[in-house]
Amino acid sequence: MAKNTNKYFEKYLKFLNKHGLYPAIYTVEGPSSSPEVFMDNKKFFNFSSNNYLGLAGNEEVKKVVIENIKKYGVGSGSTRLLSGTLDIQVKFEEELARFLEKDDSITFSSGFLANVGVIRMLVDSFPYFTLIFGEKPGIIISDKLNHASIIDGVRLAKSERAIYEHNNMEDLERILEENRNKRKLILTDGIFSMDGDLAKLKEISELADAYEAVIMVDDSHGVGVLGPYGRGTAYHLGVAQNIDVIMGSFTKAFGSIGGFIASNKSISDYLRITARSYIFSDPIIPAVVAGLIETTKIIKEGDNLRKNVIGLSSYLRENLKKLGFTVLGEETPIVPLFIGSEKKAIKFSAMLYENNILAPCIRRPAVIEGSERIRFSLMATHNKEQVDYLLEVCERIGRSNKII
Repeated sequence: MAKNTNKYFEKYLKFLNKHGLYPAIYTVEGPSSSPEVFMDNKKFFNFSSNNYLGLAGNEEVKKVVIENIKKYGVGSGSTRLLSGTLDIQVKFEEELARFLEKDDSITFSSGFLANVGVIRMLVDSFPYFTLIFGEKPGIIISDKLNHASIIDGVRLAKSERAIYEHNNMEDLERILEENRNKRKLILTDGIFSMDGDLAKLKEISELADAYEAVIMVDDSHGVGVLGPYGRGTAYHLGVAQNIDVIMGSFTKAFGSIGGFIASNKSISDYLRITARSYIFSDPIIPAVVAGLIETTKIIKEGDNLRKNVIGLSSYLRENLKKLGFTVLGEETPIVPLFIGSEKKAIKFSAMLYENNILAPCIRRPAVIEGSERIRFSLMATHNKEQVDYLLEVCERIGRSNKII
């Protein structure tokens, strides 16, 4: 590497380290998705995992994965358009579509790949050769607080793009009205991962109907947790039939790896031959797919798991508020404790660590400067005693730093 090029990276790293801005990255003596984890042979209470239903360590799922490693091995072999689609992948996509009450589903090797591959294809013109129809690119209309993978997916598109203020329906309608004669895609998270609040899907669906727009919901943090049988935010809010495309990740409530799109058959078949992250990436390894089939069954019957995690989250949220903290979010396992200062948030997270609690400081680039926070994530495998200890430590830190 050229000497001057290396100096470029060293300059920024030196600055970040000098000012305490380089994020702490801990080495966990696995597994990392349990309520209690070990680092340097010390036990920590883990409030940083998205393993909401605790299924990453489920014994039945692990058993299924091990059995299918013996059958399928540890790799997929190649992309699905090159070497074909395995029977177990087809079976899972059919079952996932039935679970979400959609015609079809497509799986990707990560949720990030699902978003960056799919978004542009829902509004851009057909990408690979000229067809006779002469369609022009449309416009993507995205919530300001959407996930980074949505932002990157939008950036890849040739279509116009517009950002509406978070959950602001007047701003959304203004943009829709200004672009009435264009193809339109409305993009929103179902649950916003850094704020823990819900999209206004009822209002969005009414606007989409009035202005003939397609709706895509990234429900990575909602599927498995909210709605009847854990079908997600749109079902929880009673508007699932109005959502054209549901996207999700298997890294949250499913406790695994991968991502998906569920939609009607026409959209799914179109994406199979246009979405580059589907065409040019290997799929989820088949043994893990077998585990996901088992996980889906558990989620359908997991009302007790959902009740436990939502109950503990509400308990934490309400008691933090009683202590005097500013707490964001609603009825989800994400409980953000608002700090509003990068320096104070970093210190708060470090003091939690000193008290054997693992919970991340959320700051740039995840949130804008001045809205820093500590993000607590609850799991169905947590218990009240662990949450009470977290509350006790938060109170001590909050008072010593004059936050409460």
